[in-house]
Amino acid sequence: MTARRFFISLGIGLAILAGCNVLIHLAARRTQRQHLLALLDNIPPATECLFLGNSLIEAGCDADAFHSAWPGHDAPRALNIGLGATTPVEHYLILKQALRRESRIKYIVYGFFDDQLQSPSRGDWSDLVGNRAFSYYFPNEAAALYAPGSWFEKWRMQFISRIPMFAERSSIWDKVDSLRRRADGIGMPSQKMNRYGRVTDFSALEAADVPSFESLCNSAIGDKGGFSPAVQGILQLAARHGATVFLVEMPMSPSHRKTFYSLAVWAKMRARNRELAAQHHAVYIPASDWVRDSGDFDDAVHLNTAGARAFSDQLAVALAGMTSKRDIAGHGALTTNGRPANVLAAAGPGAPAR
Repeated sequence: MTARRFFISLGIGLAILAGCNVLIHLAARRTQRQHLLALLDNIPPATECLFLGNSLIEAGCDADAFHSAWPGHDAPRALNIGLGATTPVEHYLILKQALRRESRIKYIVYGFFDDQLQSPSRGDWSDLVGNRAFSYYFPNEAAALYAPGSWFEKWRMQFISRIPMFAERSSIWDKVDSLRRRADGIGMPSQKMNRYGRVTDFSALEAADVPSFESLCNSAIGDKGGFSPAVQGILQLAARHGATVFLVEMPMSPSHRKTFYSLAVWAKMRARNRELAAQHHAVYIPASDWVRDSGDFDDAVHLNTAGARAFSDQLAVALAGMTSKRDIAGHGALTTNGRPANVLAAAGPGAPAR
């Protein structure tokens, strides 16, 4: 009798777990990352330019404005495949999926800010939640970037990826957290919100203070390894497909530029980024001051709709000017008279600031 009760209890427990996994799997279908995955499987054939990166790209690049502002009649069709709250590891996986079937991609605009190009990405259990769970969709490739050569990391990623309760756990938590925040806000003054959530939450994306920012930059400058493995993977992947990568300093709010980008260490950081871009045959575009009006930002780092249109207009004009004067050479690099394009673009493409 005792054994029978045990097996009945065990069966009920397993059924509950199976049901939870099914519910979480269904809930995950409505997430941003799943929608993006579906888009990557059905990229319009005419697409020639991809906007790649985190929420700065997702919010800051308007594909329609970019196409309309491109001078002439040969404007490339662009597609925004940016995904918020992600790192270069997820960006590499997104690009690899996008290029799996596409052969017409000519340009990849990779937007970044601060030390994103050099900063290592962590893939621990506590890190891969929300949109970063995209890594679990491609466990072998992700494990190779998080912990190169580690069989344990590869096995761990594969194991978690097979269990929705683990891989997609944030699909349910996001809803719970949303309810919690609503409850916390009852009777309290309303907080400013934008399309990504509470504006105050995004202050965490910035360095805590000037010493912290200087420490991040100095660490990146002193790292002889250069760009992180994931960013190097993006550049190598693009080169194999004959696409030119534009490494773009995304527009930053006046407060961010004044506090951080006016420092001498950022000038050194920018010089280091240009040097590394040259080594990887990429085009470096310092566009952090292209949008100067604080009214064009939703928060400290995200452009609003008007700001995105203004920036995309300028980006189109800048890229058109570069590509019209140069030919595509080896490794997808733009050159003029044999000179690397990023050397010519080091001082900026000359787009007007707004």
